[in-house]
Amino acid sequence: MLSNTSKMPGKSISLDAFKCITGSVLAEIPNSVCFDCYARKGAYRFPVVKNKMFERMAFFNASNFVPVMLMHLKKTKNEFFRWFDSGDVQSVEMALNILEVCERSPEKNHWIPTKEHKIWKNALKKKALPENVVLRFSAYMVNKAPSNNWQWSSAVTDNNTIFGVECNAPKQDGKCLDCRACWDKNVKTVTYHKH
Repeated sequence: MLSNTSKMPGKSISLDAFKCITGSVLAEIPNSVCFDCYARKGAYRFPVVKNKMFERMAFFNASNFVPVMLMHLKKTKNEFFRWFDSGDVQSVEMALNILEVCERSPEKNHWIPTKEHKIWKNALKKKALPENVVLRFSAYMVNKAPSNNWQWSSAVTDNNTIFGVECNAPKQDGKCLDCRACWDKNVKTVTYHKH
């Protein structure tokens, strides 16, 4: 159920980028961070991958999501976990379930990148963000500074514009290696290079 991303220091989980709420709108807008999305082409279009994404969506919406997800996390060796290496949160209920998983796995450091700012703000009215979570609100447009309406954010650049800390993966064979900026609460903004 979990993803093995070659870039990351640990496991991840993904959803179908074609199911993104805000991302699907942005995918139609030139110069948005979702225009020409990597998770809407290539291997992501293969039937086997599409079937896995369908399976994951059912999993996220299952009544036993929280205990089963906790079981999957306990099997992972690394302490760093990324939510949504593709796709995004779909509802307040899903967000609340994710927060419960994070709260009940204090041994993990969770990073949640998102463009669904409203969903998360509504979820956080009902449940506090656990200490082991960095929720990063993503900027919508390439080369534009992210909004200041949340404590952690991310941006995308296709030039030398850097907001906060630059992602070093492009200089490191596409890998995080020893960098953990995305999970670091002391890093307000991470800027990624468009790919």
